[in-house]
Order: sequence, then structure tokens, then C-alpha cells
Amino acid sequence: MATFVLVHGSTHAGRAWDWVRAELERQQQVVITPVLPADEPDAGAGRYADAILDSMPDGGPAIVVAHSAAGWFLPIVAAQRPVKRMVFLAAVVPRVGMSFLDLMQAEPDMLNPAWIGKDPRIEAVANEFLFHDCTPDKLAFAHATIRVIQARGSMVEKCPLARWPNAPSSYIVCAEDRTIRPEWSRRIARSQLGIEPIEIEGGHCPYISRPEELARLLLNIDDER
Repeated sequence: MATFVLVHGSTHAGRAWDWVRAELERQQQVVITPVLPADEPDAGAGRYADAILDSMPDGGPAIVVAHSAAGWFLPIVAAQRPVKRMVFLAAVVPRVGMSFLDLMQAEPDMLNPAWIGKDPRIEAVANEFLFHDCTPDKLAFAHATIRVIQARGSMVEKCPLARWPNAPSSYIVCAEDRTIRPEWSRRIARSQLGIEPIEIEGGHCPYISRPEELARLLLNIDDER
């Protein structure tokens, strides 16, 4: 039995993981879904990392899965507490000494330019960029999970890490992602994390579009540790 900490990104609430949580709990896994603060725009990355750390139970190290923008906070968590594995799911990967805005300038191929500045609370925007691979029966739930985090403070500050944490990593690429470019994800997994990326079909939010497949993939990552 493993403990999975499933961290939502900047456009969703923790309940977006509900279907993956159900699949993992059916396999007798422990699942935590922390909620990041949405109303603290000036907070630094440490504040978001603390929200994740505060949710984590005592006991053995957990597998921490960070989606999208939450990847920025994942190594900060691992630097403060032992984790079994860091899993970046279609996620940004910070660089020591750089801010998120620095990273956007250094890596112009990271984000789909058509996505930048879009408001996912607009149904048509969410359908085009986040939920394009969802079946119609999943869309009502998908839209109900939208929650925008204004993390301006964490975007402009330098990454607070002094060094990269000593924790194993995995990177899951969403092959049809329309927000974070899959080509960038594959490259950064190999060049920065030094690992071969794992692929899953579909768009940016597989915890909604294909939760059973994502849950199986996460269980396989634990089995292959």
C-alpha cells in the first residue's frame, strides 16, 4: 500500500482528482488531495509548498504527483520532507535560481502561445484547451472543478531551492496537451531530470478524461520504483 498526494494545478480544485482517487482507493491505496490557496496572489512558492506539506500524513514517504503549475512547488516539498517519488504530470519543472517568468523567457517552447492569457472559467476556452478529449458525459464534472489560482507572487520570485532535492522523479507527458507542449515536456524530462518520460494519450487533464488509465499508470510507477 502506498500513499499518493495528488496536487492540482492552477486551473482546478482538489476535487478534480476525485475519479483517480476512487480508482486508487479501490486498490487499497491512501490518497491525499491538498487544496492550494486561490486567494493569496502575493504568496511565494513556499506558501503553496506548505499547503502540500501540511496535508501530508505522518509515516513513510509519499508519492507526490503535481499537475501543471504545481510542478513548480513539487521539488520544494521534496527538499523539506522525504518523498518516495516526485511525479510531474504535464507539469512545469523549476530551475534553481530562476523565476517562472525567467523560465518562460528561457524556454519559449514550454507553453502553447494560444493558451497564454486565456481564462479557463470561460466554457469554450476550457473545452478547447483543457477538456477537448473529454467525452460529453464528463464535461459537467470537468467544468465544476475549475478554480483559478492567482499565483502572481510565486511567478515573479526566484525559485527558492538552493539545490535540487535528492528524490527520484518521473514525468508523465500528455501526448495531445494543448497548454504545456508535449515536445517541451519530453525534452525537459530527459535534459533536466535525466529520465525517460512516460506517455499517456489525450490532453492536459487525464485525471478527468481517462482517470482509470492514469490510476493504473501511477500504480505501475510505484511498482517499478
